[in-house]
Amino acid sequence: MKMTFALAALAFAALPAMAATTTVEFAPAEGDTLVAVFSDDGTVSFNGGEAVPYTMDQAASTICSSVNGTDNCATFESWGEDVGHVTPYTTSQGSSGTATVTAKTE
Repeated sequence: MKMTFALAALAFAALPAMAATTTVEFAPAEGDTLVAVFSDDGTVSFNGGEAVPYTMDQAASTICSSVNGTDNCATFESWGEDVGHVTPYTTSQGSSGTATVTAKTE
């Protein structure tokens, strides 16, 4: 589960021009689904947990964060911000899955 949290932190590629929050559901090929809430203050929380900082490189379609001392980056096949956007992702930890933008707030 720790890896899933790290994956999701990194994994969301759908945040180029973020709203106040963007919620992304990460469905890994193996393991439990993770819900990440990315905030416009540069933090992300996973499954309602404590917010941690993240970095985003839109040109590389990559998001990185550190959860419980473990750094992880997720690279997305496509970059989108609209609710309903779905894209495959892979992580620097070697996992993969599908990320879906499920909600946005202003």
